[in-house]
Amino acid sequence: MPASRSQGAIRLSLIIVIIVAGAALISTVFYTFWQRLNYQVEVILQDQFNQQQLMLARKIADNVESYFDFMENALLGYAGLFQATPPEERTMDVSLEERFARHQRFGLLQITRYNPEGVGVQSFSTSPKPPPAGSLALPADYPKWAQAPENRGRLFLSRTYDYPGPPWKGRRVMRFITPLYWGKTPQFAGVLEFLIDPLFICGKVTADVRSGQTGYAWIIDQNLIMLAHYEKEFVGHEAMQIRIARNSQIVFRGLNELHASLLAGKEGVTEYDSGWHRQKVGQMPKLAAYTPIRFDKGLITGVTEVEDPAHNMWGVCVVAPVAEVYGSISQVLHQELFLVGLFFLVVLGVSGGLIGLAMFWNKSLTRQVELKTEELLESHERLLRSERFAAVGEAAAYVSHEIKNPLMIIGGMASQVERRLAADPAAQEKLRIIQTEVRRLESFLGELRDFLRPVQPSKQEIDLNQVIREVKALMEEAIREKGIRLEDRLHPDLPPVEADPNQLKQVLLNLVKNALEATEDQGAILVSSGTDDGRVWFSVQDTGKGMSEDVQEKIFHPFYTTKEKGTGLGLAVINKIVTDHHGDITVSSVAGIGSTFTVRLPKKAADAA
Repeated sequence: MPASRSQGAIRLSLIIVIIVAGAALISTVFYTFWQRLNYQVEVILQDQFNQQQLMLARKIADNVESYFDFMENALLGYAGLFQATPPEERTMDVSLEERFARHQRFGLLQITRYNPEGVGVQSFSTSPKPPPAGSLALPADYPKWAQAPENRGRLFLSRTYDYPGPPWKGRRVMRFITPLYWGKTPQFAGVLEFLIDPLFICGKVTADVRSGQTGYAWIIDQNLIMLAHYEKEFVGHEAMQIRIARNSQIVFRGLNELHASLLAGKEGVTEYDSGWHRQKVGQMPKLAAYTPIRFDKGLITGVTEVEDPAHNMWGVCVVAPVAEVYGSISQVLHQELFLVGLFFLVVLGVSGGLIGLAMFWNKSLTRQVELKTEELLESHERLLRSERFAAVGEAAAYVSHEIKNPLMIIGGMASQVERRLAADPAAQEKLRIIQTEVRRLESFLGELRDFLRPVQPSKQEIDLNQVIREVKALMEEAIREKGIRLEDRLHPDLPPVEADPNQLKQVLLNLVKNALEATEDQGAILVSSGTDDGRVWFSVQDTGKGMSEDVQEKIFHPFYTTKEKGTGLGLAVINKIVTDHHGDITVSSVAGIGSTFTVRLPKKAADAA
């Protein structure tokens, strides 16, 4: 290449490198800026969304506290009714029954009146099989609290616990009690108890709550027992244990910390990992807002005493998947990135087009040089091959001239001597070996002549399947004698090819003979035909010994053979015939399994078009 052209190519390459480097730098800067902007938008969106979730959590907590305000007033109303009505009068029973029928719709499981010793004397229950009132008894601490004069007119709310006996055995409940006094000079007459269903309360206050598209709320009590959840089978179970049982492979990042904050009475927002969300399963980051539900604050009348005030609290949490929260804004940001990227690509494309115009002439010249170089290399290869074949041809002609006539004389004289030594079997056997070797040498000289003789194929339109059938008919008897199956699998609509039928028949015969020699008894030879990629093909497959990769690489070379008495020209002649037909031959073989030789030929010109 001239020095000026070389320098021009170097300058052009340098310009291209500078443009590409500049584009890459601008892209990196823009993408970094876009990533930071995206992160800032996510932080702002997360904060705003979590504040909305926190408002929902507070509203749920307010609803729970309002429910207990309602129950507080109802319980005080019962106590006031009892103080004005003698307990023996029937009107008390009727009034209690009527009020219970009205209040049971609010999650009230049972109303029980106990005597001063804490033994049940009257009970109204939603259970279809309520136990007798006399079988009910309060734990000793409750009557003791009720008897204290300072607790007159006050209420006591227990923690949630599993009811120990029938009819609510194992069910999560709460006791809400108040002392009963009767008469103008009030006398302690016992205890009135509301048995409350916290699962009913929590289910009601969270039923219609939705954060975003699919977010929801859940509530736990002081023992981490799930009181409400979108997954109904979670309710009534310990929060972490039921999650681990659902998917033990998930690391619930941040969830233990969230539970600890709730039980410590804290309020806030966070993020944790879940193993699912509604019907979606897998690692699922979620945004969460949480707040406690306390029973020692917020009750309207302020007359309720809470059991274990430091720990008697529930926690409500509103959650939504992070991906759902960021989904809409991410689409907008990616659309912006797409538009800016498209503009950048247009600018880069225009620049590339200008560079392309500058490179076109240089590329055209380079391609022409490459084509000329390829042609020269191919011409050089053909020249070397021609010189090689010419040299071998001269040697073959000399060998034929010097050896053929002596071979004929040796063979003829061996035949004459064999007839005269009829009485000497040993000598006759040696003479037959001489004749066999003479014929083998004559066959080798014939193959060598066929390989080097420049015979052009006499092409005509032929049916390849018909050629295969003819070869099969010729070889069928020899194959049957060896105990081998000869099968065919021919394409029914094979297009015609332009080829020399005799030469193709020679190719097929040699391939089938080679397969026959390589295949043991009870084996099989399969001859197939087909068409693909604009060419027609046929193959000969055997179940013989197969070949190693080293043998496959050399098998088409002249004079290379793996047979003890082979000439190494059979496959070389086949390769030459196929090459003269502008086709190719390949071999696929696995040692111990068999070999497949495949010949591909171009279709007839009209069919190929």
